[in-house]
Amino acid sequence: MDTEDMVRGALRDEAARVTVGDWFVESVRIQVRRQRQRRRVAIGASAVVAALAVVAGTGAVLSAQRGGQVVGPASQAPLVPVGPAPEAVVVEPGRQLPLGHPDWWMQLKDQEICIHDAPTYGSGPGCGGYSWAAGATEITMQYYGTPAQDHEGLYNLVYHGPGQVARMTIELDGRAYWATVASLPGTPGYASGYAWAPALKPAGDPKENPLKGIRLAAYDAQGKVLASKTLSS
Repeated sequence: MDTEDMVRGALRDEAARVTVGDWFVESVRIQVRRQRQRRRVAIGASAVVAALAVVAGTGAVLSAQRGGQVVGPASQAPLVPVGPAPEAVVVEPGRQLPLGHPDWWMQLKDQEICIHDAPTYGSGPGCGGYSWAAGATEITMQYYGTPAQDHEGLYNLVYHGPGQVARMTIELDGRAYWATVASLPGTPGYASGYAWAPALKPAGDPKENPLKGIRLAAYDAQGKVLASKTLSS
């Protein structure tokens, strides 16, 4: 017997003399089970993190409680029209601003936008429009049809709130159009925009608002969205 065999034999004899209680064996088993559970939890968490990292590129969040169902789509940014935006104009209160068609003009007042449309007023005086009281930030719109030229209509956007509006857009049927921005001197707290675009088609259901689905947006000079809204009623 060589030295290695002698050492192994001595170790086996020493181990045989050691008595291990049942309580010790059970505690070892519990510890092993806990380690296995921690490994499974760590593996599961890694898989969830990896899945979320992949889905993040699609703008959606997966819910583990719903088996991977998409529950939170990312918000869609407003469309940007083709070509440069028209230059914004500043007008004095009450001054008539021509709108690019005969007998169509607009006036801006302290808290009122007044449109003179040819079908209603012809070449005479007078105008009608939109007024508001000071309040929360809002963007809205007025529409004026042209019965004699029913292929297009006038879209008048109105924004009131903080910030200085430099550009406005309107989306119709998946296409975006620039609106010419008009405002009073200084910081009046609002701006108006006007655009000639395809006329609205009458809704099949008389109860349905033809403006539904139109999207409006107002931007400052740095391109920040000051307000964006999709009309629903």
